[in-house]
Amino acid sequence: MRIGFFTNTYFPICYGSVVSIESFRKNLEKLGHTVYVFAPGFKDYKDKSEKIFRYPSFLFRYKIDYPVSIPISSSINKKIKELNLDIIHVHQPFSLGREGLKFARKLKIPVVFTYHAKYEDYVHYVPFLPENLLADLVKKEAVNFANKCDLTLTPSEGIKRVIQKRGVDKKLIKVLPTGVDCKSFETGDGAMIRKEYGIKKNEILLLNIGRVNEEKNLKMLLGAVKNIILENSRVKVMFIGEGFLKETLLKKAKKWGIEKNVIFTGFIEYKKVKDYWQAADIYLQTSKSETQGITILEAMAVGLPIVALEATGTEDFIIDNKNGFLSKNQEQDFFEKIKFLLENPSTKKRIAIQAKKDAKKFDEIDQTKKLENLYKKLIK
Repeated sequence: MRIGFFTNTYFPICYGSVVSIESFRKNLEKLGHTVYVFAPGFKDYKDKSEKIFRYPSFLFRYKIDYPVSIPISSSINKKIKELNLDIIHVHQPFSLGREGLKFARKLKIPVVFTYHAKYEDYVHYVPFLPENLLADLVKKEAVNFANKCDLTLTPSEGIKRVIQKRGVDKKLIKVLPTGVDCKSFETGDGAMIRKEYGIKKNEILLLNIGRVNEEKNLKMLLGAVKNIILENSRVKVMFIGEGFLKETLLKKAKKWGIEKNVIFTGFIEYKKVKDYWQAADIYLQTSKSETQGITILEAMAVGLPIVALEATGTEDFIIDNKNGFLSKNQEQDFFEKIKFLLENPSTKKRIAIQAKKDAKKFDEIDQTKKLENLYKKLIK
């Protein structure tokens, strides 16, 4: 098959949607298919593959550095017509997602849409407009877009229920979580990372990966961890990612006298993240906006015990007190779950073993074969 991916997010940015797109892209190619990626341009970033096409874009700098595509390119339009695509897969309902849908209809080929995010949770990145009004508009537009596509994929049962309730035709929805390459996460060099950041062998490292922004609920996370650190100075917490909330969190850490125990790494290349996974003892997830939370599966693949918020995108993968812990959106409850793990090493070990076992159910090549079969059925 010749497949066209249309996405508003792609390298060098590395959000969860990008990890998902890249996982399916590389594994579809392993299965013998050809995947072309259409994405926004990024200044001074050059792709190694000739199968990636970049639209003109500008860098949006309100709260976050984000390339916004200008979906106008006569050369790309011409190229799309020449590629003889069998199917188009769009990864957002806006901008390049709409371009993908437009070309699918022109070429009379199927179009698949992956509902990667609860888009209304990101309206605070848009300045000058009322958030409530914009959130309602975004939800309606995403539903309308999904109903125009031939198939909508959701990464979890939870988000399927959400969009079905909002009005997406249930006959057009399939659940397909992004897979994980379990073996790759076993090869990281955790000792190197601990040495680089001055984390001693007898110290405990709590890890969080993702944008350091409001939707990730990190104020609550740091508040809970503060109480852990004040009780045990050997505990450190590391945030991997960039975001406008970093300065706020640093001020809080200084106010509480725990700044030496709080580490911000900034942006890390995805291929290096496996080293950080191996350095950690417990993974923490407090986001309220995930549709899957790919880092949840990655942590499970490493064999890290997880404390995560009870939310869409985590409840489908974490079974409380079996392969992780689920917490209410409260500092005290989150604190107690972390503390319990630290004080009960046998439980910590049991949960880590089960998490690693459960992650294997989501092997990335198996998940890609499921996507391949869905494509074939649509084309047929």
